[in-house]
Amino acid sequence: MTEVPALQLMSRKACCLCEDAETVLAAFVAQGRCTLEVVDVDQDVALAALYGMDVPVLLMQKQVQLMHRIEQQDIELLLT
Repeated sequence: MTEVPALQLMSRKACCLCEDAETVLAAFVAQGRCTLEVVDVDQDVALAALYGMDVPVLLMQKQVQLMHRIEQQDIELLLT
């Protein structure tokens, strides 16, 4: 069985783009195409300083893949 990609979403509360990204990503998780860890950057001073207002940020293998408006077609391309 092939291991699915592990994604990390740098996010924060009360961020509509973050909520949208999470909704889009949840569909891919439900299909078994990836795993997702959502990280609240405001819970870590270093992450808050690193990402500032540039959330959401999607990481794969600790590398930034997508930022800001994350849409279904973007994830589709990333996972192919």
